Amino acid sequence: MQEIADNVFIETEYDGVNVGAIRTRRGIVAVDVPSYPRQARDWAMRLHALSPRPVQYTILTDYHGDRILNARWLNAPVIAHQATADRLRSYDKRYPQMLLESLSSRNPEFGRELSQSPVENASMSFTKFMQLWKGGVEIQLIAMPGPTGGSIAVYLPKTEVLFAGDCVVTDMPPLLTEADTAAWLQTIHHLQNWTNPIRHIVPGRGKLGGVEALTAVADYIQAMRQRLQTHIADKLPKEEIFSYQPDFLSHYSQPPVPLEWLKKQVKYSLDHVYDEIQLLEDGHATGNTP
Repeated sequence: MQEIADNVFIETEYDGVNVGAIRTRRGIVAVDVPSYPRQARDWAMRLHALSPRPVQYTILTDYHGDRILNARWLNAPVIAHQATADRLRSYDKRYPQMLLESLSSRNPEFGRELSQSPVENASMSFTKFMQLWKGGVEIQLIAMPGPTGGSIAVYLPKTEVLFAGDCVVTDMPPLLTEADTAAWLQTIHHLQNWTNPIRHIVPGRGKLGGVEALTAVADYIQAMRQRLQTHIADKLPKEEIFSYQPDFLSHYSQPPVPLEWLKKQVKYSLDHVYDEIQLLEDGHATGNTP
């Protein structure tokens, strides 16, 4: 665990996602939860060591399966974007098997505990902006569409820390499997022109980075969009897009997740972005904007 600012802690060594903790006089406000029960329980104990008071809130920065599955271990009210709250409610009492299988394939040993994972619904949600005051600390929650419809950032004005969620990742390709890539690029542009000071950008995955991490994510998204736009313009078969997979992995020599799992995610990303661009092209051809 690293204290990156006064009473602001992060952990980047858990499997998959980064997590954070904001210590206040009233207790901890947690940002995201580790992907596997064993690590979530470990995080809960470490948070208790930071503050003997119960965790006050758990903020979820999106509805990706590896962020939402273990919120219950922190035993705190969940705050999320409305789209994340809606997704959680749609799961009824149990998470879909496909989420569990994906995480189990990423880490079979830790994944054995995932079968008994009741859904933890959001207690509070918002659509654009939410300001939270707890124990004398101001916490701003801002909608950051792109990676998912429920993606948010968490900004701490006093310490100038921004938890960017999956809007920013380092050491690995951004996951585009559920993305609105045009909105994501707009979000990155917004972050690059952020009017308030930012001392630290905490990525959703990978090591702590700076403003350069924003550029790297934007370059990756633009490269994939341009490659697939050319592919479609040249009227090449869709199945040939998967030959581009090695190119989009080549800049990441030591990703923080297993390479085979990541290869699948890049394949799914290519498929999703192809469909996204094709839909836009079809809309332009018929004179409609989707």
